[in-house]
Amino acid sequence: MKLKVLLLGLTVLAAAIVLAACGGGSGSSGSASTSAEAQEIEDWPLFGRDRDNTRFATQDEIDTSNVGELGEAWSTGLGPDQYLMESFPLVIGETVYVTTSTDEVYAFDGATGRVKWKYAPQVNFSLSSGVGGYGISVNRGVAVSNGKVYLLTFDAQLKAISAKTGEEIFSTRVDDASKGAYETMSPTVYDGKVYVGNSGSDQGIAGFVRAYDATTGRLDWTFNTVPRVGTSWRRKGTGGGTVYMAPTVDTQSGRILVGTSNPSPAIVGTRRPGADLYTSSIVALDARTGRLAWYHQEVAHDLWDYDAASPVVLFDTTIDGKRTRVAAEAGKSGYLFILDAATGKDLFPRLAFVRENHTPPTTRGTLECPGPLGGSQYDPIAYSPRTNATYVSGIDFCFILRVSNQRLPGESHFGGTRSLPSNSKPTGSFSAVDMSTGRFLWRRKIGSPMGAGASVTASDLVFTLDQKGNIYAFDARTGATRWKADLGLAGASAPVIYTVKGTEYIAVTIGGSGLTSSNNFGPIGARVVVLKLGGRRIVPVKAPKNPRS
Repeated sequence: MKLKVLLLGLTVLAAAIVLAACGGGSGSSGSASTSAEAQEIEDWPLFGRDRDNTRFATQDEIDTSNVGELGEAWSTGLGPDQYLMESFPLVIGETVYVTTSTDEVYAFDGATGRVKWKYAPQVNFSLSSGVGGYGISVNRGVAVSNGKVYLLTFDAQLKAISAKTGEEIFSTRVDDASKGAYETMSPTVYDGKVYVGNSGSDQGIAGFVRAYDATTGRLDWTFNTVPRVGTSWRRKGTGGGTVYMAPTVDTQSGRILVGTSNPSPAIVGTRRPGADLYTSSIVALDARTGRLAWYHQEVAHDLWDYDAASPVVLFDTTIDGKRTRVAAEAGKSGYLFILDAATGKDLFPRLAFVRENHTPPTTRGTLECPGPLGGSQYDPIAYSPRTNATYVSGIDFCFILRVSNQRLPGESHFGGTRSLPSNSKPTGSFSAVDMSTGRFLWRRKIGSPMGAGASVTASDLVFTLDQKGNIYAFDARTGATRWKADLGLAGASAPVIYTVKGTEYIAVTIGGSGLTSSNNFGPIGARVVVLKLGGRRIVPVKAPKNPRS
């Protein structure tokens, strides 16, 4: 009997629990229902689908026997002025929520692609030099709870809008964009609070994590990831510890887990002695009060721009015969960290998933691998309870770092320059790691950087994208390629899987990231593509003729 039939009761119950936890969605279609039609709808209501951020979808209609029959259900461009796409969609009921690189929010009908509404906030894009210091703005998605859609804008505003109509409900400023701070992350909503961080370590911004009242937008608490100037290690002209991706909620402990960025200046450490806490770290905070529960610094006194950028994933597994709650994160350092979620202690030695060569930068120039644009960037890992494995995207991209007084464009706090070695060709990897042993289950080398992240299904298929525009379905157990298609534009966010009226869909946003555009990794643009079995023939999207840089 098909797994879908066996798990139907559990799936419906799980969907109702998840919807209740995230506070429902847009109108009546976003809340748990006892009608047969509502029971057939399996959503993607949270950034990582569930609170643990596993990106595990319970659907199994699309499997290894029929994945080759995938075709286009619907697709749409997002406007002539959109040339990048890092949005991670959400699906509540039959509505798909997608953001653009200029902070617009679209609500699409999940089965047809019809636009239900569009929200375009007033945003000042001139205040910050943006992602990577290249003047680039992107947005990684929204959170939905209790009939509200929560959005962070590039100029550091937190917006709440109606999930039913797209009308603005409130707006709160979370940081001072005129000083270089900006927002690109998807917020997290839990138990009446909206959790956010700030970005801008390349401009010397000091990081924080904040909780806001989800009804009023009022500030509840702040946790500063670096000390005040003049205390501890921090001197004038230093900063860092900012946050790029959605915090993960551990409902078992009542904590949120957040990854932080490098200290600044990024590659010069003389003005920031010691370990530079809590930069390049995972911090666990009490969700009610913001008090620090534990921290795990992935790179002490970071000299390589090795952010803990990708979001934390949580799961329970058996290690040495003991049931253990695990927190895992893939860093820009090229290491996968597997931690005890209760204490932050290492459960296994860190595992390198790309080439590694970490030597302090010098004025003469030093080869660094994977380099400040390598490892795992913002792309989330996925976890399958069926295989007990995590699935990790990797970027193998070495750089020569040179300490100097020169500045990269827009990066006032980098501390030098970066350049490519001669005959260097960035490549990628995709790996599965057994979470009972901390060792590779399988590994794949890919000719293009893998900067999107992954999602895995109950039919043991892992879906991911590369920077050349290809979407893959790998066998979750063996790593074999079960299907591959050219979508035409670079992938910079992971697929989501949802079901409407018994039909399983795979939605991807394509068009590339700031990393893609600034390094010519692949074709950039902005499009939503949704696939289903028996859909139309997939035709690669053509990149715009004159995309902005």
